[in-house]
Amino acid sequence: MEIITIDTKVYSLRAIFGTAYVFLDNYYIFLDNFEDGKIQVKIKSKKENEDLEKIIDEFKNELINASLRLKISEENKKIREIIVTSALYGRVEAPRINDPKGICKTWEESHSQVKINDPKGICKTWEEINSNDNVHKAVNNEILKEKNSEYCKMFKCDGDKN
Repeated sequence: MEIITIDTKVYSLRAIFGTAYVFLDNYYIFLDNFEDGKIQVKIKSKKENEDLEKIIDEFKNELINASLRLKISEENKKIREIIVTSALYGRVEAPRINDPKGICKTWEESHSQVKINDPKGICKTWEEINSNDNVHKAVNNEILKEKNSEYCKMFKCDGDKN
């Protein structure tokens, strides 16, 4: 049996319990209150003749890993809540964040006020170019072109058939 003393000012109880849980399949874990602000962890292998020194090092690494996961989880708590709320109840307005540099803006928000110098209209969408009246004119022009084509003259088509 090996013993580790862990300072609860450095590692939270949640991290200690989480780490102990990871090792429960292969080891017997005993947690005792050692001193004020310290926990004593006793580890005993379920297998015989196992190098517990290596396991102690792995336990310490997992303790750091668990602490970091908990810290990241706490930092991302608000984001997770927004995502879950949005998934369950539809789109929810995100809380306003103090973002003077505009880092959190969506692409649409950051590019909505951009004015492009486009005198030839190259950047216009098909819908902008072919607004309601223009669409009908374009379709009629295509029909007229088809009526005047050699193919239509040869087969006497009206131009309104596909």
